[in-house]
Amino acid sequence: MARKYGMARCRGCGFPKIVNFFMKWNDNGTVTQLMRRDYRVVILHQGFIDNLFSHIDTKLGLPIEHIAFEAQRNASKAVFQAFYDRIPGTAYMVKPNFAKRLAVEGFNRVAVITGQCHSKTIEYVPGKYGIAKIRNPFHLDLMAANVVGAFETLESIPFEYSWNEEPDESYIIRVDAAGEKLEMASRMELEFKKPLPGNNPPSRCERCGAPTGLSHLKWLEDDGIILDTRTGSRVIFLDGYMVKTVFRELTRELGDVMNDIVIEAQKDWTAEHVRKLGLAGNNSLSPEEFEKKYMEYLGLFPLYGWGNPIHTSIGPAETSMTIENCYENYTIAGILRGLYESLLRSKCTVEFTEDRADVVSYSLKPLE
Repeated sequence: MARKYGMARCRGCGFPKIVNFFMKWNDNGTVTQLMRRDYRVVILHQGFIDNLFSHIDTKLGLPIEHIAFEAQRNASKAVFQAFYDRIPGTAYMVKPNFAKRLAVEGFNRVAVITGQCHSKTIEYVPGKYGIAKIRNPFHLDLMAANVVGAFETLESIPFEYSWNEEPDESYIIRVDAAGEKLEMASRMELEFKKPLPGNNPPSRCERCGAPTGLSHLKWLEDDGIILDTRTGSRVIFLDGYMVKTVFRELTRELGDVMNDIVIEAQKDWTAEHVRKLGLAGNNSLSPEEFEKKYMEYLGLFPLYGWGNPIHTSIGPAETSMTIENCYENYTIAGILRGLYESLLRSKCTVEFTEDRADVVSYSLKPLE
């Protein structure tokens, strides 16, 4: 039987208390970790990652899972290292084997809280190997990267992994102590920046302080899933660095062609998302209706940790805005373009300039 992970919820709004404790929704368009306030977290729909990877694979005929794996492994290690850095003596406290076993159970709970999967430890021999049964992983390779990164932080040695699919649609993952890491890993270091300050606080529950704008999210902790009840699609809490790091590496190898591919993939995904939300319009949408729907969707940005839209000017002739603490420039460009085109049912161009670090100005105009 699968292990049950119950989460206490606020009696006022129903938001999981443990999520509200460890994740902080700031007034600057970012979501950050309690233990490390410069470590960004973003909420992504599962379809975003699948669509992006398949789009790149189709356009370039080039699988990128190995690059994404290394980026996510490093991000996972940074998450757990944050606890070591924040709490003095933690690295020594987890040296005993019994403490390591407790830490592994903590890994399982983190996966449930973030909606990445449901996992149960089958066997763990510290310093040698670990075996777990996983249901509903958000993405096989990226989930494996999280597991490997967690074990490498805990054990301070490299690990490798293997998957086996079970008849009940679950998976058995095994991680084993390994030799030297691939050269790729040393090139995938993460960049942490202190977010810019802001003055756009989210509306909060009077009882617990959780953001009320996320009331559409439903935690199914016994399945390891977070559901967007408006669309029936799955969302996950993921570090805010994997996507940036993967794009950086791909651009190094393939050049600027990657930028157009990212924008196109994100545009297509956003158009489908807008349709599921019931916001899709038509070419007779009035300027007032267009602005209302555009701003409604932009309201997701700070709640999902994508950035803080300021100085917005919304209209069919030209839509422009500046976004502080922008999550990823080309991804956001694709979102804005997909939103524009799905609302007006007409093509547009998108251009942007990075005014300064993490401050990006976007302009969208009808395609002539």
